[in-house]
Amino acid sequence: MNNPGYTKEELSEFDRLTARLSSRDQMTRLNARLRDVPRFVAKHGQAKCNAMFAELQRRDNGRA
Repeated sequence: MNNPGYTKEELSEFDRLTARLSSRDQMTRLNARLRDVPRFVAKHGQAKCNAMFAELQRRDNGRA
């Protein structure tokens, strides 16, 4: 698959947003799921977000 590319800043922002999806605070989780992540995906595109998600998974699997 063609890597759409992303900046270090975009990856950091995406990492922060996806971390909010598992927040202990219910409103933080809901806002991330219903507002923040969808806006980010609409702005940057699904392909780029999929690539960033794969990168975060690789990073997190390396921590285990």
